[in-house]
Amino acid sequence: MIRMILFAVGIALMLTNSSLAQSYCDQVRQAVATYGYTAAKRHALDHYDIRAVRAGDRCLTKRLLKRG
Repeated sequence: MIRMILFAVGIALMLTNSSLAQSYCDQVRQAVATYGYTAAKRHALDHYDIRAVRAGDRCLTKRLLKRG
């Protein structure tokens, strides 16, 4: 399941529709909430390229900045 969620992060980079990209970021946040940041990132590094992992980090960072 987490594999599919993190894969979606890579696809989010290619999307031009912001609502679809937001949906993928929501899935990344859910994976982190379920498995924890460290486990989710370790899984992503093992199964995806670094660009997908960075995209997931950007999803999380944007949310933190908005809370400010």
